[in-house]
Amino acid sequence: MPKMVLLPKLTMALGGYIRETITPYNKEDNVKPFPYRNVIVGNPTDEPIKIDVPAYDEEWVERHRKLGLIVVPVSSEDDFVGLYRMVKSKVSNDDGE
Repeated sequence: MPKMVLLPKLTMALGGYIRETITPYNKEDNVKPFPYRNVIVGNPTDEPIKIDVPAYDEEWVERHRKLGLIVVPVSSEDDFVGLYRMVKSKVSNDDGE
């Protein structure tokens, strides 16, 4: 799987790195669409962390939280800007999750 490096104290939105549809997959493959419109990821650590891109499944969120990242899934009803600012504040203040 391709990787991207999230630098220390950096916050980013992965909207362009999400597999949103199930189109080259067959119904027999049991592949579900990614349930979120966007994912905000923040690295509160002092070390760069490699993340998997694109995000394919719901387990992506939990796998990346275990790496020490702040991961906030964003649905279409959520306030993206407010959530982004919240994560950025946690990253810069090093509050963690």
